[in-house]
Amino acid sequence: MQLEQAVAATGALTALVTVPVTLLAAHWTRRAADRAADATEAAGHEQSRATVAAARLQERAGREQSLESVRRSACAEFLSAVDVFVRIVTVLPEVPHASRRELLDHKATAVVRARAGVALLGPPEVLGEAEKVAEQCAKLEKLALRRAVLRSAIRALEDAWCPRNAEWCEDPHHNSAHVAWELLAQWGRLEQEERWEKLDLLEFTLRESRALGAEEIGHVLEVANSVAYWDELIGGIVRDPLLERFRAVRDAFVGVAYGSLGPVA
Repeated sequence: MQLEQAVAATGALTALVTVPVTLLAAHWTRRAADRAADATEAAGHEQSRATVAAARLQERAGREQSLESVRRSACAEFLSAVDVFVRIVTVLPEVPHASRRELLDHKATAVVRARAGVALLGPPEVLGEAEKVAEQCAKLEKLALRRAVLRSAIRALEDAWCPRNAEWCEDPHHNSAHVAWELLAQWGRLEQEERWEKLDLLEFTLRESRALGAEEIGHVLEVANSVAYWDELIGGIVRDPLLERFRAVRDAFVGVAYGSLGPVA
């Protein structure tokens, strides 16, 4: 009887002890699970933030790459327009007089439009050099028509020289062509009084050379009334100051554009 009572008491005590232990184990298990869940949630948040940050960086990099590509295209378009314009200025003496103005205006307008693209997109260092190129193009445009008249006349007079010895030729037409050529070559360096004295001689030799028609002679005499930038208008076989300055600013623009944006030409 006593043994049964002891066993019963022991069982009851074991039951009393087992319940708290079980509850305590369940409590710690739940806390561990909660901590694991919190850690998982935190890790998920970090991963999400990292993903969002990476996506934003990728989007920003994509935008920057796209902007750089657009800038390169704008610079390339400007450079192309400039080169076409200068090529037209160079060949303008070979174009019929009546067509020169329209052709020049068309190509000069293309330069202005292309420059606007560079001005809009930058960057500043590229825009600064582009402005210098645009200024030189504007000067070329200002002088191009007068330059075309003179250079066309110079070439026609050279073609009318004596094929043997232009200085000692006795043919009056060949001789007149050579004298007229010399007068035009030095016209800008003559004093105003000398130019007035020799204006009739210039007109006479131009006419007697038979190298130019009456309308062309009229254009030459009209240009001869103003000697501003004369040497630049005439140019030369070895050096052409007007185009030399253009090439200098163009090369500077290309150098900056290459350095800032990568190849543009």
